[in-house]
Amino acid sequence: MLEMINKLRRKRYSFSTKLILILVAANLIISGITGLITYRVHQSLFNEELSRQHTMHNQQVLARLDSRVKDMYRITDYITLNPMVKQLISGLEENSSSYDRLMLEKELEKQLRQVRFDAPEIEAIRIYDLKNNMLNLGSFTGSFQQLQPSFLTETINMLEGTSGEYIWRRIGEDQFQDNANKNWVLAARLMRSEDLVTYGVMLILFRTSLFETYMKDLRQQGDTIGYLYDSNGDLLYMSTGSGQQPNVQIPSIDGLISQIVKEGGRSYLYTKQVSDQVQFSLVSRASLKEVQHRSKLILQVAIISALASMVFSWLIITIVSKRLLSPLKKLVHAMTRVRSGKFDTRVEIRSRDELGFIGDRFNQMTEQIDTLIREVYQRELSEKEAELKAIQARLNPHFMYNTLGMFFWKFYVLGDEKSAQLVNSLSEMLQYSLEPPSRFTTLRDELKQINHYLSIQQARYNDVLTTEIDVPDELLDNQIIRFLIQPIVENVFVHAFRDKKNDRYLVIRGRCEVNSSTEQSFLSLTIQDNGCGMEIETIERILYSAPHWTSTEKERDRIGLSSVIRRIELMHGKSYGIEISSKLGTGTLVKLRLPLECEQPLMDEREGNLVDRKADSG
Repeated sequence: MLEMINKLRRKRYSFSTKLILILVAANLIISGITGLITYRVHQSLFNEELSRQHTMHNQQVLARLDSRVKDMYRITDYITLNPMVKQLISGLEENSSSYDRLMLEKELEKQLRQVRFDAPEIEAIRIYDLKNNMLNLGSFTGSFQQLQPSFLTETINMLEGTSGEYIWRRIGEDQFQDNANKNWVLAARLMRSEDLVTYGVMLILFRTSLFETYMKDLRQQGDTIGYLYDSNGDLLYMSTGSGQQPNVQIPSIDGLISQIVKEGGRSYLYTKQVSDQVQFSLVSRASLKEVQHRSKLILQVAIISALASMVFSWLIITIVSKRLLSPLKKLVHAMTRVRSGKFDTRVEIRSRDELGFIGDRFNQMTEQIDTLIREVYQRELSEKEAELKAIQARLNPHFMYNTLGMFFWKFYVLGDEKSAQLVNSLSEMLQYSLEPPSRFTTLRDELKQINHYLSIQQARYNDVLTTEIDVPDELLDNQIIRFLIQPIVENVFVHAFRDKKNDRYLVIRGRCEVNSSTEQSFLSLTIQDNGCGMEIETIERILYSAPHWTSTEKERDRIGLSSVIRRIELMHGKSYGIEISSKLGTGTLVKLRLPLECEQPLMDEREGNLVDRKADSG
């Protein structure tokens, strides 16, 4: 099978065959999806309708059952609140004799004779007073003897903390003695008088006919099981057609309202309602076998329709494609000739449709292809030549750096240490400039180059220039953009000191400051001079007219003052930048706001994209 599939993959099919296969497959997929959607929609609607019907029927069953259980509450209230019953029970002495209890039981039977007629579901009643006396009422007084004493004691203990409300207990097989198994349900409550004084405990055995009489109506809807829970969520009764408790998994009613559950490969619909008065919960479990059977019929019809559509589509597309795709075959044949180098190939155009348009463009392409080949060849030669010139241009700075090194050692050997130092400063500045400005450096290295530059200017201006650099040691390892300070210092000598002959003063300071709005620390670098100063218009033109980088500027590594502003914005965001304050005839102060970074960001030098190891400072 796998070998056959591999052969089909390696085999080359014509366009018409592929078109037929694609259209047929598309039709099959659409039909399949449509059938599946129809199947799902039908199933969902039917499930919703079935759930609605079950919910309404269960509500009716539960309402009647709720009313009957409430009648049982009223009947037992009649017993408990009856003054004569209280008087008779309270009159017993502690640990009374069997005869006294028997006489009292007969007297109570007279008082409660009407209860036997109003509540035939009651199997037996047992009363415990507060003096360790036990009374049995009803025709089947021995019914309680069939139950385990520990079960009865546990039930009585559960009444502790109650105030007269019922405690319902389901009686399992293990609660009977001598393998007896009756369809009974046990209820218990405290006996309290009208003045809320507890004078005994009442246990009532109910026949399950109390529930079965009403829950049997659930079986009218087919394969349905009913589960009845008390107000605490404990199972009281399960209803099946046989009247026996079924051997099925008991569902949890926590959060259950109406849902479909799969059990043993079959789907069942569970619905839950809660009674208004006694707060019993009725959960019904209905099989969805019939629903699934009907839905499968719809799915089968959809599959058959899809297969029939596939066959008819194959026949129709095969006939039509032979006529419509004939020009395409001729075009493919012509392209094969061009591929072999025969550029004089032309396609005969017989139609004005899309294929005719493609044929016309193909003819134009064959006429131009030779010209295009020559142009591409010449362009490649030009690119190679430009690359060689770029390599040659990068060699010149290295030659200058090596030449300055030779001059340094020549001056050093001749004993001219001052000239040698100047040449060394110029040499290190040239070496520093060979690195692209896009790379990051430390504040220490940047200030080192500034010192070289200032030493050269100091030699030029002698005693008329005073410089000062004041930066704490803990800030020297901070990462900054390369060539960020030098353009500002150069502008001082080019512009600020242009007309100033004496007392030239330049100071560079670095501090760690805190942004008052964001409470975030940043590096503050100030460059202050006592030059000619600037007008407000000039400052605004510098700050708000910073040029955007172009590819040509990037290749030249332009580092003017405007480019400094632009680089800070690109690298660190608009939260950082430059502030300029100046006064004509007094001087200028340039303040750089930079992030505190001791870890170097990553820069893709080819693309110029910043990849910071930290979060964006902006």
